[in-house]
Amino acid sequence: MAQNDLPPKYYLEYFNYVLDFVQEKYRHILNEKEWRFLRKYYCLSEDAQCLFIRFSNRRGLFFRVNKLSYSELSDIPALLNELLEREFIEAINEEKHQTFGKEILNVLNGKEIVDLFSGLQKKEKVPYKKLKKEGLVEAILQDFSLNEIVEKLNDFEPIIKVCFEFEVTFMKFLFFGNRYLDMTEFVMRDMGLVQFENHDDDKLVARFNTRKDAEDKWLITDQNDLFLQLKDSSPPLEIYDWFMNFADSVDELSEVAKPAYERLIIKIATFLEKNRQLDEALLVFRLTEQVPSRERQVRTLQKLNYIDEAFSLCQQMIEFPKNADEKFFAIDFLNRLSTKKKTKKSTTSWLHQAESITISISFRHQVEMGVVDYYHNEGKLAVFAENHLWRAIFGLVFWDIVFDPSLVAFHHPFQRRPSDLYLPDFYEKRKDLIISHLDGFADVQDLLIYMGERYESKFGIANPFVVWLEEIWMIVRKAVEVVEFEAMKKILHEMSKNLVENLRGFPDLFMWDDVAGEYCFVEVKSPTDNLSNQQLSWLQYFEEIGVNAKVLRVYWREDDSLEEEIEVTS
Repeated sequence: MAQNDLPPKYYLEYFNYVLDFVQEKYRHILNEKEWRFLRKYYCLSEDAQCLFIRFSNRRGLFFRVNKLSYSELSDIPALLNELLEREFIEAINEEKHQTFGKEILNVLNGKEIVDLFSGLQKKEKVPYKKLKKEGLVEAILQDFSLNEIVEKLNDFEPIIKVCFEFEVTFMKFLFFGNRYLDMTEFVMRDMGLVQFENHDDDKLVARFNTRKDAEDKWLITDQNDLFLQLKDSSPPLEIYDWFMNFADSVDELSEVAKPAYERLIIKIATFLEKNRQLDEALLVFRLTEQVPSRERQVRTLQKLNYIDEAFSLCQQMIEFPKNADEKFFAIDFLNRLSTKKKTKKSTTSWLHQAESITISISFRHQVEMGVVDYYHNEGKLAVFAENHLWRAIFGLVFWDIVFDPSLVAFHHPFQRRPSDLYLPDFYEKRKDLIISHLDGFADVQDLLIYMGERYESKFGIANPFVVWLEEIWMIVRKAVEVVEFEAMKKILHEMSKNLVENLRGFPDLFMWDDVAGEYCFVEVKSPTDNLSNQQLSWLQYFEEIGVNAKVLRVYWREDDSLEEEIEVTS
């Protein structure tokens, strides 16, 4: 077998691994229907298992029998009979499958549907052949009963429905911890497309401790999918009523489901705000304090002329900010209220105090590259850094802590990150480990040796922080060498406190001059660009701890554009 080739029945091994894993980790929460599926599945012949898995790994529940062809399965008709007898597939039933009309018709292409039904169409209607597939399916469902549709389809070609769809989906959900990953993760690993950190299965723990944990997470996923459908088809007030009724029905939601629930709250409240349902949006925003809920509440309160409430909420945000956006928004908002006239934002004031340079307008669409060129002409080295430099430093320094399975945050072998990475308790659970780890480095050389060993031994493994560029280690090493040792440790500690917010907003460029012994992290701003709150937060923090960083405003040399036009003309 050639390297990275997959065996013919690779998917059988994957599927059985998932079932074995789920039985080991989730035995205590499986119900009788799921155990029945498992018992019946293990009674199938190997090839029948394979055909069922082929069905389960494909989209949709309905399949055309005559279209089935798999080189590793020799007698598909016999396998279909076995699956039918064991209740793993079933023929279309007009009563049982009454709500699946669209899915049933969609197994055919548009021409096939037209050929089957055009002779039966009423003359006063738009001819089926002039309709696109979606409209054609809707027309057929309006003009014919499901019984008539099934009768025509059976005359054309047998169509079957796969069974146990919920049980299979739920098994995969338990394995992956969500409904967005699928069996292609196995393929990507075994084809060599992605490398994952290796954990012994014995060290992996269940994502859901109870049946309620799993069902609550499933429930929120369902509601999120439903909202995505409703927002394109239902009036905003109907969506508001639907969601508030749902929110009232949620009783003691499991902790594992709460982050997804809060994200759904933000989505729905933002939707209502954009559709000018301000009172309703405000009530939904108040169901969570997840960013940017409080900022949106203040803006909505202002629009509704509830100024005192907006003022009070801003004071809370200044005293206990959840991120830099909240902090500077609240400061700027209160400044505007107190002066009762237009004032500069904190970011604008900082930007206007920045130094500036002039470069060729030929760099107008790649301004950072223009600044790199500017520094190179001055005999200095400069590279793109932004977030990937600092993320790489963080990922290499804390690799062992991030991927420590003993912290109960790894649940299956395809995790690129711990499940709590972007939750508040990531830092709280690891605070002592992080501090003691940083304190354990005697000096910068000690730190670099440790990082270098991780870089060499872990190269290519999927990591939420490290982008494996060829030049990344050179840039990382230089940054760690030039930044004062204690300051570097402070930055890493600050990042760990809130990874959602503190992994972004770092300066665009890293510049250094070995001859002069100087360096600087540079945030580049074109004439039309603004400074973000998170960028300002890091610039202020760098200044506070003695790390060289600045904003550099860029202006264009207009004469360069004239020279370009002359060259093109000549």
